[in-house]
Amino acid sequence: MRLRSLRFVILALGLAGVGLVTCAELDLSDAMAKPAKGGKGKADKARAGKGKAKAERGGKRNERRAAPAASARPIERTRRHDRCPSEMVNVRGQFCIDRWEARTVDVQTGAELSPYYPPHAKLLRWTVNTWATNLARDRAVAFGWIDAGAADGAASVREAGGSRLVSVGRDDGGVTWSELTADASAPDGSVLSLNVVMQLPELPEIETGDRFKPMAVSKAGEVPQGHTPGFVALEACRAAGKRLCREEEWVTACKGERGTKHPYGPEYRQGGCNVFRYEHPAHILHGNASEGLSDPRLNQVTHEGAALLRETGGSPLCRSVWGSD
Repeated sequence: MRLRSLRFVILALGLAGVGLVTCAELDLSDAMAKPAKGGKGKADKARAGKGKAKAERGGKRNERRAAPAASARPIERTRRHDRCPSEMVNVRGQFCIDRWEARTVDVQTGAELSPYYPPHAKLLRWTVNTWATNLARDRAVAFGWIDAGAADGAASVREAGGSRLVSVGRDDGGVTWSELTADASAPDGSVLSLNVVMQLPELPEIETGDRFKPMAVSKAGEVPQGHTPGFVALEACRAAGKRLCREEEWVTACKGERGTKHPYGPEYRQGGCNVFRYEHPAHILHGNASEGLSDPRLNQVTHEGAALLRETGGSPLCRSVWGSD
């Protein structure tokens, strides 16, 4: 069993416009708990530089009053392990790191959360309402219910009687979401663009309320969790008794014990990792790789019959070796 590569995650960040989650464990030794070289981040250095300039201008008296530099952020300790859990890799006996990018489950029930939406109640509601409205508007224009020039603001989504109603500028005030998405062909028989045909991913029942809390789970053969901002990823790792890995840990782990430029060796191999694909899902859906990056459909887009986002462990060559692991 081997560690999945950093470069697969880069695909999801650069290709699908979303962030995936990789957790680290509590250090197995104190080596990684030491402050980083210099003991300062960029913000600390900037503040220290400003303080030094003021001291120089103010003379020795101000120099004596200068505040000491801030120390490095300490390791966020959770629970200590004598050995790495089975879903993690032991890196030099210093720390454990997830083998695969995480998906999320509800911490109380264990129910799987959708990998296509933010695992956060407020962000999820915003995403659903925003893209339901956008899809309703696009389909209403394609069906001739509203003019393209008057499309802005002509569609909206609201809840009524347990059903989601989509107002699309029709005289009857709206249609149900299921009615709107049931037919994928235009009334005149014309071919509709993918962003009009492709429906939003379904939500698990657990995510229709506000009481779920995400926990990161790392295993092979899963669609990795997308659309996850840092503060949500932090809590998802903590809920699993872990923490977010640091950049130096991530890079070290993915280079493998040989420290090569790529996880499989020193020379790049096209297709070895899921990077530098020939198409971008946002370009396929919206005609522009820089638009619609919060669209929950992005990670379901395929190109030439293959999914642009692969399941965890879906790139066998893209793995790093640590000892016999």
